[in-house]
Amino acid sequence: MIRNLFNRRNFICFVSVAFLLSAIPFNINIKKALNNEWNWSIETVDYKGKVGRYTSISLDSEGNPRISYADIGNYDLKYAYWDGNEWHNETVDSAGVVGIPTALALDSKDRPHIAYCDFGKKYLKYAHFDGSEWHVETIDSGKDMLSHLAISIDSKDDPHIAYCDSLHGYLKYARFDGSEWHVETIDTEGNVSWFSVGAHSIFIKDGYPHIIYGCGKKLKHAYKDENGWSIEIILVEGGEIRYASTALDSKNYPHICYHGMENYDLRYVYWDGNEWKKEVVLSEGYIGGSCSIALDSHDYPHIACYRTDSTQENDRDQEYVYWDGSKWNEMVIDSVGYVGGCCDITIDSNDNPVISYCYWQHFDLKCARKTMNNPPEKPHRPLGSIIGFKDLNCTYKTSTTDEDGEQLYYMFDWGDGSVTDWLGPYASDEIIKASHSWEKEGRYLIRVKAKDNHYSESSWSDPLPISIPKVYFLRWRAIIGKYFIISMREVMPLSFFSF
Repeated sequence: MIRNLFNRRNFICFVSVAFLLSAIPFNINIKKALNNEWNWSIETVDYKGKVGRYTSISLDSEGNPRISYADIGNYDLKYAYWDGNEWHNETVDSAGVVGIPTALALDSKDRPHIAYCDFGKKYLKYAHFDGSEWHVETIDSGKDMLSHLAISIDSKDDPHIAYCDSLHGYLKYARFDGSEWHVETIDTEGNVSWFSVGAHSIFIKDGYPHIIYGCGKKLKHAYKDENGWSIEIILVEGGEIRYASTALDSKNYPHICYHGMENYDLRYVYWDGNEWKKEVVLSEGYIGGSCSIALDSHDYPHIACYRTDSTQENDRDQEYVYWDGSKWNEMVIDSVGYVGGCCDITIDSNDNPVISYCYWQHFDLKCARKTMNNPPEKPHRPLGSIIGFKDLNCTYKTSTTDEDGEQLYYMFDWGDGSVTDWLGPYASDEIIKASHSWEKEGRYLIRVKAKDNHYSESSWSDPLPISIPKVYFLRWRAIIGKYFIISMREVMPLSFFSF
């Protein structure tokens, strides 16, 4: 009797909870969590200046993303982190032409360690945060240390860095033993270059460093043991191997993605315990640039890379590619404008990807991740004058809605290389206005996007094409009963046309 009563009470409680989950709007995220419904959150992390190049990403123990990147407008090394509510940005090093490129890793206390190059002096540099301040030092001042690079933190929280001597094409390795740096040259074949070392391509296994890298047309594995360094040739391609990126599975077996320049495709290699297995992931078009790999709890690979129509690099899409246990899947994360590349990927505790990348059109730092939050709807196409005139302000309006009823911010892209700051906050569905003047004649496309309080952004609106023409009037003068044109001068218009 007592057991039946207890079971009946459990059943009543279960039904009550289920009813509340289905009936109360406040619990929409709980319902989505139970159904594993995640949305892509596309976020602008930093847009002040020419930022967003050479990104590297890690997640801290709370699952919050941290990103190192370069401000190529000021040639500074920068660092961004999400505190659970908002993004924070800071400059780590501004001495010289620094931050080209960067590699980030976190230690056991979530303190960031960044390896990067001084592009001007071609030095290898290193910065770390001790909990209260940043410390910056030069590791290798050989004046030829310049390439993509990778960093790993060992069990003692000491950093290990793989990089390139760009003058000689040598693979180099630096490690900190707790008191001083040690630098070694590992591979002297002469074909290690700017693109050879990819994201996370150095790792520590059984206390020893391992490096996966491209060396011309060869994919190589350099590793150290009690006898010293050894180099294994994993495979040989018909073209250069770029962006060799690595992740370790639950058995500590390496999984590698790389960009094969023979056919401009994305390729994947992994060790199964007996031999190296390899396959072409995607081959249509120009795919796989700036690739980076991470593994989920099932040891399934997830890859971030960019796709473009041709080697001319006149357009890009940021891509996300993953293995679901039976097939490869390709997803376009961001495609409007010249976007994608300089990317990196990691996997959160829910097996969802978190990707950092660059929006090249304005050099913004972007982050894409899965959340329970609903992004705003795509804003209405801007409404306003389709004919404007140089140096004269035109006003445009738009609006959108947010499913969660959150306050919204708007950013206008005026099509002339300039964007607004985030304007707001505004209520959902509130009509907002913004004004702009153009300095040059021409045709422009005006777009707008919105973000909510969680930084989740809408897609760009449909563009409004406008024209800024040259307008002239003719001044005539009567001479002997006839009229001749004697001057032509630019003037401002008397009216505008709107749709």
